[in-house]
Amino acid sequence: MRVPYSWLKDFINLRRPPEAVARDLSLSSIGVKEIIGSGQEAVLDLDITYNRGDLLSILGVARELAALYRLTFKGEEERFKPPAGTAPLKVKVDPGLAKLYTLTKISHLSYKSTPELIQDRLEAAGMRPINLWADLTNYLMLEFGQPFHAFDAEKISRRDPTLSIEVRKAKKGERIRTLDGLDRDLSPEDIVIADKLGPIAIAGVMGGEATEVGEGTTEVILEAAIFDPISIRRTARRLGLRSEASNRFEHFISPDNLYISLNKIVKLYQLYGRGDVTAFISVGEDRTEPYSVGLTHEKLAAVAGEAIPLPVAREHLERLGFKVMASEKGLLCWPPFFRGDIRIPEDVAEEVLRMHGYDRISPKPLQTAIDHAGINALESWRDQTTSFLADSGFAETISFPFVSTQARLFLNQKELLKLQNPVSAEAEYLRPNLIFSLLEVAQKNAARQTHGRVFELGKTYCKEEVLVLGGLIWGEENLFLQTKGVLEALAQRMHLPLEFEPEKNQFLHPIEASQVKVENQRIGFLGTVHPHLAKAFGIPAAGAFEVNFEELSKLAKPWGAFVPISLYPEIYEEYSFILPENRSLGDLIKQLKEVSPLVREIEITDRFTTAEGKRSITLRITFQSDEKSLSGEDIQPWREKIYHLIKKRGGVPRI
Repeated sequence: MRVPYSWLKDFINLRRPPEAVARDLSLSSIGVKEIIGSGQEAVLDLDITYNRGDLLSILGVARELAALYRLTFKGEEERFKPPAGTAPLKVKVDPGLAKLYTLTKISHLSYKSTPELIQDRLEAAGMRPINLWADLTNYLMLEFGQPFHAFDAEKISRRDPTLSIEVRKAKKGERIRTLDGLDRDLSPEDIVIADKLGPIAIAGVMGGEATEVGEGTTEVILEAAIFDPISIRRTARRLGLRSEASNRFEHFISPDNLYISLNKIVKLYQLYGRGDVTAFISVGEDRTEPYSVGLTHEKLAAVAGEAIPLPVAREHLERLGFKVMASEKGLLCWPPFFRGDIRIPEDVAEEVLRMHGYDRISPKPLQTAIDHAGINALESWRDQTTSFLADSGFAETISFPFVSTQARLFLNQKELLKLQNPVSAEAEYLRPNLIFSLLEVAQKNAARQTHGRVFELGKTYCKEEVLVLGGLIWGEENLFLQTKGVLEALAQRMHLPLEFEPEKNQFLHPIEASQVKVENQRIGFLGTVHPHLAKAFGIPAAGAFEVNFEELSKLAKPWGAFVPISLYPEIYEEYSFILPENRSLGDLIKQLKEVSPLVREIEITDRFTTAEGKRSITLRITFQSDEKSLSGEDIQPWREKIYHLIKKRGGVPRI
């Protein structure tokens, strides 16, 4: 917000230079982004925080400076009171849409150019002068922080002779041409000001062209209101019409401030336009309900870090406009009507500290012991996993957790979690897995890269929110084995024994699909992406895996179990055999490892398809004893048992 330095002098006797004012404001309450110009023509560009809606006005900044510099504030204004005999206006207001809604009819106006002082101040504050009637509303909005809108009363009466105004939600299919000349489609969530023919303004955002005031206007209906801030924010964002007015409606606005600023603007219309108030209506809360907040001496000392005498704290608060009653326990404070952000004791303590000066608080070492934070296993394994996959040739992706319209074709929409307020059709449902997010990444890159590896560590939303690790490999040979190898290497780092069992998965190849288990607990799946799915996303054959990373990190062990190194040599033997495709090689290897304690390791050294189309496997089995050197005779009983198990599983040894 831009604040002309000279404008502040209407309310306080400000003698400090703009640079000093900017420094002091930054140290106490408001960030000053820059100073535009110099001297009396300087403009302070302020960075107002969301909780300080009272500072979105020249008056609010002047109050702040008056408290800071102990100056007399000269900006007090009386509340508006309609003249005796003023006629009422017809208004219908939904209480949920407007906390307070007022209309003031000013008649017998005579137009003249906007005074130069007002034009100069509007331009310095970043607003363009339009005409006297509009300029006065903008001027008072900047000065008091209360938005106003002026309707041409004669134009409304031509549309509806009864001058019946209604504050309501827009109806489906309604449109309005706004002051910028654009036709805008309205949503049922928008608040509109309407007469019997339809909307004449988008409440809190922009007026309608049909009732625009101009040089020929002789009678205006002046609107001042407090609309629902959430609705105004949504409408302004949806229409791309965030303005000075909508920005103020999104913050706290006081009914008292509305009536005070209304009194000032009516005076200006009478001064410059020679008008008279002929009708008035007010619907809603016309005063700010007072409330108190307590601040004990202990709470103030705890927040400040040192004891601040209660009389000093009281003096600081009274300078800010608080009404304060003191007791032995502390202070009971009633915030001024324009400070809707003061709700809890910490808020009051902050006000005391701002006025007291943060630089006056003595620096002290920490008085509390800092407990040692334990190792976060999930985050530790996250770092190690992402580093390992990056070293393995994978690129990390971060995608939005939504189901795209393309992915929705392959999912059961009834099982998806739907957002109540999606920002677009592409962000209507939360994803139940990562495979489609990875396929979409591969789809965008496949045209430039014939092969690639990507992974994502992100959340999925099936029945509950889960952190999942997913990976995708495309354009390489032996995709199933490549994908399986990546998971096995990761599990080895985590000191976990992985188990793989066949399973049916609608997104994977009917044969090359497996569930991943640790200690008989299913934690995910891996396999080759179903050919139809890969084709739909325009990529060649691909391998994918997906595991529950939260469970994986819980089961992972930072250190493996120590196994003493045997003093005796190993013996290696290879076993070649034909194994039917419908028989599990994994189950066979698992059984072979349990044949004898002498079996230390089993490795697949060869695997191919014979000319007859059969699967040929060669296993290399390592035997070793901790007690002696083994001979062929020692291994012979286990050799026979190994052949027996191979035959039992449907294998045919190749001699």
